Amino acid sequence: MKLESFIGKIRESFSGEAGNKTEIAPPVLGSGIRFPYGPFRFRTELPKGVPYEIQAAPDLEHWHTISQDTAEGLGIEYLDSEASKFSHRFYRVVASGVVSVNVIGYASTTLPPGFSMIGNPFDSVSNSVGDLFKGWPDGATLNKFDTRLFRMLDNEVKFGKWSNSAERLMPGEGAIFFNPTSDYKSLNFVGDVMQGNLSVPIPAGFSVRSSLVPQAGQLHEELGFPVGEGDVIHLFDRDQQQYVLYPFEDGKWKNGSPVVSICESFWVAKTEAANWIRTIMPNP
Repeated sequence: MKLESFIGKIRESFSGEAGNKTEIAPPVLGSGIRFPYGPFRFRTELPKGVPYEIQAAPDLEHWHTISQDTAEGLGIEYLDSEASKFSHRFYRVVASGVVSVNVIGYASTTLPPGFSMIGNPFDSVSNSVGDLFKGWPDGATLNKFDTRLFRMLDNEVKFGKWSNSAERLMPGEGAIFFNPTSDYKSLNFVGDVMQGNLSVPIPAGFSVRSSLVPQAGQLHEELGFPVGEGDVIHLFDRDQQQYVLYPFEDGKWKNGSPVVSICESFWVAKTEAANWIRTIMPNP
């Protein structure tokens, strides 16, 4: 066989393989739910015969494989029975080397009797108060601060229903929640982690804000909050039921850097308006 003919056969072989190869669309994760007894479940769809891995991370950076298999049908349901060991966890799927479009996850927080400042760290299906805060008894309240009218907005459970169930609590916003019971209550947030170049406005004066993504850490140094001279951050101590102030003076925090937890919001008293900008790329 001549060299030219031999090379031609090789080209035909590679061309045939490429033509038969099925391109995998990036998986989309959905239907996430955190069960009261701890496990977390979500679903996705993949063509039959496609190998895939389910990966988890505690911080959107350090991913590790927790399950791998080959798709037997279109619908795939995964139940993480280990989720009860974590207060928050994030998931993605890699199918034939293709990473899922979104990252799904959950975060849990405990609300003591009385007041708490909370934030929703995920983009869920509706982000409505009626969906986020189901099953609360009469007397439970959620108050957001309107920066245009400079007043608190009232939302209360009466006769088993929220007075404004359609009100939304979006990532980056915050609210004051009141637990009318004498028990410590667990609250679970579930949804997609927001990705890309994110921004939330911080107006001059007072506002209530939370992190756009489910990350904890020092507010300015680790979470990138745009602090300026004369700003004051008010964190709420749930156990003591009182505020702790963190003024920023002479280029530094007067009482140490405020540390914000996942699902926690805070008051901002800001001298000049700014944008809180984050770039999050958990699926490069």
